[in-house]
Amino acid sequence: MMNQWEMPSLLRLEQGESAKVNEGAVKTLAIGLELSELLEGEWLVAKNANGIAAVRIYSARGAEMEALSVYADCYTNAREKPIRLSVPWSAIGNGEHSILWQYGGHFARLYVDGVLVDEDWPMGSLLLDGVVQVHIDKGVQQAGIWRELSSSISADPSLVDRYLGKEPESIQYWRPRGFNTGVGDCMPFFDGQKYRIYYLFDRRGHASKWGLGAHQWSQISTSDLRNWEHHPMAVAITEEGEGSICTGSVFRKDERSYYAFYAVRAVDGSPAQLTYAVSEDGISFAKTGRSIGLSDRYTLPSVRDPHVFQSDDGKYHMLITTSLIDSGRNKGCLAHLESDDLENWTELEPFIVPGYHDEPECSDCFEWNGWHYLIFSNDGTARYRYARDLNGPWLRPAMDVFDGPQWRVPKTAAFPRGRRIAAGFLSSPGKYGGELILREVVQQPDGSLGFKFVPELMEQSAAAPKLLEPFRLEGGAGWADKAAEQPSESYRLSFQAKPEDQTMYFGFSVADSSDFTSGYDVRFEPSRRKIGIHRIHASTLQEDELSSIYDVDGLDQPLSIEAVIKPGWIDLCVNGHRTLISRIDMPCGHLRFFAQFGSAEFASIRIEGTEEAAGREGQDG
Repeated sequence: MMNQWEMPSLLRLEQGESAKVNEGAVKTLAIGLELSELLEGEWLVAKNANGIAAVRIYSARGAEMEALSVYADCYTNAREKPIRLSVPWSAIGNGEHSILWQYGGHFARLYVDGVLVDEDWPMGSLLLDGVVQVHIDKGVQQAGIWRELSSSISADPSLVDRYLGKEPESIQYWRPRGFNTGVGDCMPFFDGQKYRIYYLFDRRGHASKWGLGAHQWSQISTSDLRNWEHHPMAVAITEEGEGSICTGSVFRKDERSYYAFYAVRAVDGSPAQLTYAVSEDGISFAKTGRSIGLSDRYTLPSVRDPHVFQSDDGKYHMLITTSLIDSGRNKGCLAHLESDDLENWTELEPFIVPGYHDEPECSDCFEWNGWHYLIFSNDGTARYRYARDLNGPWLRPAMDVFDGPQWRVPKTAAFPRGRRIAAGFLSSPGKYGGELILREVVQQPDGSLGFKFVPELMEQSAAAPKLLEPFRLEGGAGWADKAAEQPSESYRLSFQAKPEDQTMYFGFSVADSSDFTSGYDVRFEPSRRKIGIHRIHASTLQEDELSSIYDVDGLDQPLSIEAVIKPGWIDLCVNGHRTLISRIDMPCGHLRFFAQFGSAEFASIRIEGTEEAAGREGQDG
């Protein structure tokens, strides 16, 4: 296949030229620009016979990005609002560039020097009916317009790294490379050899395709949790009518039969379609187009998140997020289907109606060492129930939530040697999607669950760790603190703490300066069995439930604390079975320990810079 510039074009233009073509309604179109330099302003505008712009390629400071950026807008007959693609100047640098924009009906893509920098998933035809007039100016050496789209677009790998950033060595805290990308709902699955994370690939925080999300299933996989392979899209948007490929689950029936169950969000607001795709290798899936139905006892527009598992008797079960319709009142529940072959399903009574105000999302059901577990999320926060039998009764533990509310909709999968690994995403303020967060699930003797850091995912430092001498802080009736040696802005911290009074507070602070006027306190409160992360000098009545966990055992005893501090978040593990992650909005390269209303001892203090920090310090030096 020829690249775009080698293909026959509708027209070619030199700088300052205008031209007219008459192509009628356009379902596919490509526009290429060769730039001598990046200049702010209009580069190419294609208007229809009524003078209305159908395609604009330009550079400006827009609402989406405060920095100067390259934009490509297109208007279709499906919506009034344009589909907008963009890339910041700072990522690609000034100078000569080749810009290529492609419209394929169900997709729009923007390339810079062969690198895919942005995409969206529109629908409809471009508004190019009648005579089209095109004019190019300002730094554009030449332009080309094509009706046929090239599929052989490639880029120098060094440019991919330069424009999109290099892939980190660790997958913990990872998000797809790019400028508006994020990890959405995760669907981990272990096929006996590989731990696979299927996840919703997100752009624009659920705002793609005019707010429908336009999510697709992407995948990464590993056999050892250290080395990860990035795969092509597993289940992609291939039709204009697909608003989003939503959350679901994967089940392997035999060696060459993988089933991916999911819901397709409709573009017209009608009920989502429950369907499935099949694969022989767990990597490339073919859509079947078959629908799986529910009766009208359920609110069909909210049907989503099918989770499939197999019980000991060989039956397959599907749990589906929806609501019961009961005398005009909706009751959030997990609908229950059963099958002998994964293709023909029988509706049973609801699996659970937990009684919360919203619907239980992203369910996960599994057996582990004689206990059955049911996980579901409300408002994005995962909860769980456990039972000795799949039919219940389902018990609620005292601490029934996973981590804090910022770790969204985690689900789990098995791993060799009897382990289970949970995958979810760190939510972003005000929008959907974020970084991938993995936890190892801990099973307590009574069947309840806890969580800890995954050892294989802990970043290593090339530099020797800094070890601090133990010390004691006498808070008495007030406050005592001790500043630590200044670490980098990205580091691992571990220490042992021994409080002496249940009513006290103790913990550590991170800040952007040595006076600790701006930063965050990580506070342990034994009397309330609470751990919270809040701003230094926040109001004493200001408690942020988005960055707190409760029912934490052992805070009045000697405890072990691990923390990962990065410019974007603080991640905690306490006593190897409770975790909490919370976003912070500043680099915090200063560290202190504190005690308030009592005394506490701090020992075994270890500070390790991460590889990322070591690399940055080497460049700065």
